Amino acid sequence: MNLNSFFSSLPKKTLALTHAGADVDAIASAGALYFLFKNKISIGVPEHLNLNAKQLAEKMQIPFELNPDLHKFDALILLDFNSSSQIGKLAFQLKNFSGKIALIDHHTSGNEVLAVKSMSLIDSKAVSTTELIYRLIKSQKKSISKEIATLLAAGIYTDSAGFYASNKNTFTIFSDLMNKSDKSFPELISLISTETDFSEKIAKLKAAKRLKIFKSGEFLLVSTNVGSFQANAAATLLRLGADAAFAGDVEKGLLLISGRANHFLLNQGFDLAKHVFEPLQTHFNGNGGGHAGAAAFNGKARAIEPVLQKCIELTHEFIHKKDKKASLKEYE
Repeated sequence: MNLNSFFSSLPKKTLALTHAGADVDAIASAGALYFLFKNKISIGVPEHLNLNAKQLAEKMQIPFELNPDLHKFDALILLDFNSSSQIGKLAFQLKNFSGKIALIDHHTSGNEVLAVKSMSLIDSKAVSTTELIYRLIKSQKKSISKEIATLLAAGIYTDSAGFYASNKNTFTIFSDLMNKSDKSFPELISLISTETDFSEKIAKLKAAKRLKIFKSGEFLLVSTNVGSFQANAAATLLRLGADAAFAGDVEKGLLLISGRANHFLLNQGFDLAKHVFEPLQTHFNGNGGGHAGAAAFNGKARAIEPVLQKCIELTHEFIHKKDKKASLKEYE
C-alpha cells in the first residue's frame, strides 16, 4: 500500500496525530484532513497545544482529543514529526502500534523509521507540513474548501515565520489558498494571533539576562538557560542579533533544547538538525531533529550547560570547515 491508496480508502478508525505541544502547522494539517475526509478522521494531540494553535482550533471548530489511546484506532497519520520522542508519553504506544501508519512531515529525517517509505511523504525543503497536505490534496484531485484553504494558509504563514523562511513555491501555494479561503490577510492573521502570555515575556527576558555570547569567524552564536518557551526564546535572540541561538533547560533530569539559525548562516549550508542536534545524540542521551533553521533536542541530562556548550562547539565545527581561520571566542 502507498499513500494514495491509503487515502483513497481510509481505514474505519483513523487518527491524525500531531507532535506534543502542537503548533499551528500541526493542528492546521490535522484539521485540513478532518474537513477533507468529512469527519472520517479523528485528531489526537499529545500533552497540549500551544496558544496560537489552540485559538485556531477553537475559531475553526477543529475537534481534538488530548493524549488519545492509540490502540483504539486501526490507522495513524503522523503529522509534523518523525521521531517518537516528540509525542511524549504516547511514544510507547506508537512503538507497539500494529495498525497502518502514514507519515507526513517537513523536518529533516532522523535515524528512527516510524512509517515505511511508501507510506511517507517527507520533504525537508518544504517550509511546512501544511504545504505537503496541499500537495497531497492536489494529487488526490480533491477540491479545497474555504475551511481547508484557510487552515493550510495559516500553517504555511506561521511555519515560514511570516515568509522569512520561504521559497518561490511558498508564495505560489499561499496565493492559491488565500483566493480559495475568501479571507483577507488581516482576517487570516486574526485566527492565529494571541497576546503574548506574561510567562512567555518573562522567559524571553530571562533568556537575554542569562545569555552567553560567542564569536565564530564572522558569526555570533549564543546560548541561554531558560525553563520554558525555549523555541520562542531562541527566536527572540535571533532578532536581537545572533546568527544561531540555543535555549534549553534540564528539569528533573529531562532535557529540552531549541535552536534557531538565521539566513546568513543557512546560506552557508548550515543545518541545525544535521550539523548540531543529530550529532548531539552521540554525546548525550536523547533524540534530535527538525529542519535547517529550527530544530530541537529532547533527552536526559544532569545539567544544561555542558549540552549548550556542545551545541556551540558543533556549530563552530561547521563554520571552521568553511573558514579555517575561524576561531571560537566567548565574550564576557
